Amino acid sequence: YSTDEFKNGTLIYEGQSYFNIDLKYDLFNDQLVVRPYIESPYIQINLLKEKVDSFKIDNEKFINLKQTSTNFKSGYYEEVIIGNNAVLYIKYNKEKNDVIRGYSVFIDYKSHSDYLLLKDNKFTLINDKTELIKLYPDQKRKINDFFLMNKDLRKTNQVLFMKNLIQYINNF
Repeated sequence: YSTDEFKNGTLIYEGQSYFNIDLKYDLFNDQLVVRPYIESPYIQINLLKEKVDSFKIDNEKFINLKQTSTNFKSGYYEEVIIGNNAVLYIKYNKEKNDVIRGYSVFIDYKSHSDYLLLKDNKFTLINDKTELIKLYPDQKRKINDFFLMNKDLRKTNQVLFMKNLIQYINNF
């Protein structure tokens, strides 16, 4: 996720809560890894995804969303509660690219995110402005203004941009 190091966190596995455990979220494989013993840093366990309900690392809560339709893929999503009527879910992804330079092969990882909005008990993929405008047609002008005023943030930190945008839309 944000680092290769283990971080202290909380886990709900098969309905059972586990506190103060070392967790690491592998974005490339969409895999949650636990280190059961601090004394043995080499022992790591990849948890079965279908048994993980949720986990929390650095005050960021991740939910294991199961695919109920074809508009999004299953996996761990950061849950950002915006208000009473909207919850933003962020799916962090990492793609591996082999870069060939001369006789050497380098591995380059490219990060990107997908955004789901839970509104009126329905999940909608909102990776672009047109999807947002379909969801909030009465807020079209405000959405366009936000995109215009925050284009630098959108380029430098897409995740923060989307969090702020959904917060902005739901405050009106």
